[in-house]
Amino acid sequence: MIQTLDLVYSTTKGYASLLPLYRYMDKIGWEVRLSKVHRNCFRNWKLLKTLSKTIIIAYDKPLTRLEKCGWRGEFIYIEHGLSPMKYYTYKYDFFQRAALLFYPGEVFKRKMEAINPTFKQGLLGGYPKVDDLVNMNIEKEHLCKQFNLDPSKPIILFAPSWGGKKNPNAGIHNARHLSSLDNVLIVPHSADYAFAKRYGAVRPGEGNINQFLHLADVVVSDVSSVLAEAAILDKPVVQLILPHYPGCFPEVEKRSSGTWVSDDLLQQEQLTDRIKRPFKIPYIDEDWIMGHTAKPEELLSTIQKALENPSEYSEKRLYWAEQSGWKIDGRSCERISQMIHDFIEKRTIVQVVD
Repeated sequence: MIQTLDLVYSTTKGYASLLPLYRYMDKIGWEVRLSKVHRNCFRNWKLLKTLSKTIIIAYDKPLTRLEKCGWRGEFIYIEHGLSPMKYYTYKYDFFQRAALLFYPGEVFKRKMEAINPTFKQGLLGGYPKVDDLVNMNIEKEHLCKQFNLDPSKPIILFAPSWGGKKNPNAGIHNARHLSSLDNVLIVPHSADYAFAKRYGAVRPGEGNINQFLHLADVVVSDVSSVLAEAAILDKPVVQLILPHYPGCFPEVEKRSSGTWVSDDLLQQEQLTDRIKRPFKIPYIDEDWIMGHTAKPEELLSTIQKALENPSEYSEKRLYWAEQSGWKIDGRSCERISQMIHDFIEKRTIVQVVD
């Protein structure tokens, strides 16, 4: 039996990403804890006294804080979404220090192979939050009543990536382009919760929007993991074309050190014409497009097209659902737990398939 294992987070997104895995491990009898790591070392004092040698994270922030407080151990990394669009995914050296790293899907593995072909600690695992997504049933009438939606009309979900704090044209601020539509449900990224009231947006419990994805008839986003999650449910999507997306090229990198990507690979990225290829995945020659794309001024008419022909991009949705999320069968937590068990108990890194 594995000794106490700590899953640690510092943000709502990190919490939501680790919670399904924590619940599964607890259900099968593991000694696990899900704990928040604070900025101040004093507030982490009790946690540090009993923190396990191996921890599980979904962001580097809790790791940075713990190491600053003197903790020295190894970490297992669970990715916090299904979008491969962010330039920092596997670019920073902390990814390369992971004792074990789980790819949500095959496209993430290809990104790592492009950045560091010698990396040996990566395994395909899927995304724990998807287990709940594929196993969930909703009560549509109840949810519509709760959120003042008309169940007889198409429901539009707008769930963008983060960025509202950095850019007035990013993230939730693009909800203004939908102000003339009825039956719109707006759900911000947890980093943009401060702007929720301004746009009448919903802050989901535990950072989980799975029920809203089931409820929606069309999903509008930008470069968010939400697009792949919608594709898993075969929901029509509209991808918002913007000049810049936070955390994506050509945004200027703020970290001056601690990066892994070669200068040659970065120079290749700078040659990409992002007006023609706004959804080009960093470091690999693929475009993350699974439905209609639209600039802000085209958004209303494009949503209507998606509603009128919901099956138009079914093949692309299926492809990117499978590439972004590995083995979407509701058993990601089970397989990840088995691989973590083998790693901790046997010190082996072995891919579990079934």
